Amino acid sequence: MQDQTPSSLSDIEILDVLQAMKDDVLNSEAEELIRQGGKAGRQEAHKQALLSLYQSFETKFIEAVVLALHLNSSQAKKIRYKKDRIRIMRAKGIDYLAIDGAETAQVLAQIAQAITLEDSVVTYDLHNIFPFWKEGWPMVQLDNAYKLLNDDIHIHYQATLDRLIEIYG
Repeated sequence: MQDQTPSSLSDIEILDVLQAMKDDVLNSEAEELIRQGGKAGRQEAHKQALLSLYQSFETKFIEAVVLALHLNSSQAKKIRYKKDRIRIMRAKGIDYLAIDGAETAQVLAQIAQAITLEDSVVTYDLHNIFPFWKEGWPMVQLDNAYKLLNDDIHIHYQATLDRLIEIYG
């Protein structure tokens, strides 16, 4: 889909691409990272898997939204940020926060940011997201966090695609 722009596709072609995206696997690279991590590197492997899951979700999510809503390049850049995502989608007639799992996407983004910028320390926003996470302490039980987020982000991605497909239905 890289060479295709929303303006060069008909509504039927966009609908076909969105339908095909329902078969996307968000966690293939993340699962491979976990398999290669082994027992000794379990925490680090799950940390990398969470980052991979986040990146995969964001890439595919943005691709779908840009295609379906015919966003221009500046809107495509802004859709990465929560407030802009909500505002842009609302302007196009979609209540993003009403889509199942919208909070999960935000939590996954905050976790990815904490892993990369905060050296995997639980930030204020992540305090008690999981019962075993306390602000200022290192993230623990990343395997459990990954399992929960992996399932929930897949549900959110599918629900978002369903909502985008409704536009063309």
